Amino acid sequence: MEHDIKELLIESQEEGFFFLTKLVAEYKNGQNVFNKTGERLWGVYGEQNKLIGVAGLNQNPYSQYVNAGRVRRFYVSTQFRRKGIGKRLLKEIIPYAENYYDSLVFYTDTEKAKLFYKRNGFKRVYNQHRITHEYKLKNVH
Repeated sequence: MEHDIKELLIESQEEGFFFLTKLVAEYKNGQNVFNKTGERLWGVYGEQNKLIGVAGLNQNPYSQYVNAGRVRRFYVSTQFRRKGIGKRLLKEIIPYAENYYDSLVFYTDTEKAKLFYKRNGFKRVYNQHRITHEYKLKNVH
């Protein structure tokens, strides 16, 4: 993973985002390797097998949302934004998550991300610790 993510990692840091730095660190030290029930890490590859987007799904650690999956470390390379990559990632995450969770939750503090999630069916939530958005899943599990 480290080799694949290097360019995305640098780009995200230059943008002032450090959650991919955390993704790599936690993956390396075993703290979060997306291997619990209902967890997964996705990568989107472009030409020359170059990683252009990532997204993770974890069991939600915050107790007020029971049986919720937490979308984490969602990042698409700047040159590939607004081209449907993020939407395609969500189209992979949502059906997968429906097998395990009742809802998806997410935290963001950027306006662009808030707009992206709103456009893709996430509802804004208030007064929740480390959760700004929720998506109710169709329970198929």
